[in-house]
Amino acid sequence: MRKTIISKWTSDWNRLYESEEQRLKDIFQEQLIQIYHIGSTAIPTIGYAKPIIDIVIGLSNIELASLYDERMRKLGYKVRGENGINGRRYYTKGDQNRSHHVHIYSAGHENINKHLQFKYYLMNHLEQARKYGQLKIELATKFPNDTSSYQQAKDSFMIELMEKVIHWPIIKKSYGYVTRLVDGKTQILVFQHPVKEAGIQIPKGTVKHGELPVDAVKREMEEETGLIDFTDIQYLIDDFWENDDGVIHHRYFYRLNIDETQDEWNYEPTGGGAEDGKVFRYFWVTPDDGKLLIRGHADYFRLI
Repeated sequence: MRKTIISKWTSDWNRLYESEEQRLKDIFQEQLIQIYHIGSTAIPTIGYAKPIIDIVIGLSNIELASLYDERMRKLGYKVRGENGINGRRYYTKGDQNRSHHVHIYSAGHENINKHLQFKYYLMNHLEQARKYGQLKIELATKFPNDTSSYQQAKDSFMIELMEKVIHWPIIKKSYGYVTRLVDGKTQILVFQHPVKEAGIQIPKGTVKHGELPVDAVKREMEEETGLIDFTDIQYLIDDFWENDDGVIHHRYFYRLNIDETQDEWNYEPTGGGAEDGKVFRYFWVTPDDGKLLIRGHADYFRLI
């Protein structure tokens, strides 16, 4: 039976995650769409955690996960299959002294978003995070040699906490990957913002109260680009993301195909607000040009 060990939070856990992140990227390569540090070691506000690095991965095809089992074993992981959670592939490193847990799902799976929403909620609600940390200390003292009893005793607190997490209001943003096919190659519409620091972006905008994200992306595309004749709109993925200003966004990404349009044009957005009076220069890039865009905007080029 594994012992319950609770340690004071340390930035070393972030460094351990970063090292392991690169190793996992090397293993899954083009299949890997999302990878995040989750769990208490990723949340400084909790103050205490089991010294185990939890990592969640989103693959483009979860059915191919088993093809990487042998490489995971060579990295020191034990392959545990779904291990009680449908749609998951679970790997643990270490036996009695665990060091890493890896949870793999299809990219965009609801469980990935639940982990991220939990993480960002506690990073933004200090009192709840402190209560959680204190509970960990109390239960570790009570069940020092029984991780199963420790986990069961934590469940009632976690149920109440997750209710708060789920109902936490978050800004929603819809992003549009407008695509066209030229000489058999896919191109993606981007624009140069007139404010130099704002860089090259894809069209996006805030989802209004009571508006569906898919309706928001249609509206934003028309307001920001002037385009309306899309042949189809395809949902790609959604996630939780920390903006540069520290605000948490629930992001929805869509692909919108268009048959014919010009190669380059200038357009003044019609949505008002901060964009009022600005002129955007629109042009096309390929999926390989993601590094040209500002942080976050090319995150899911690989899904196109």
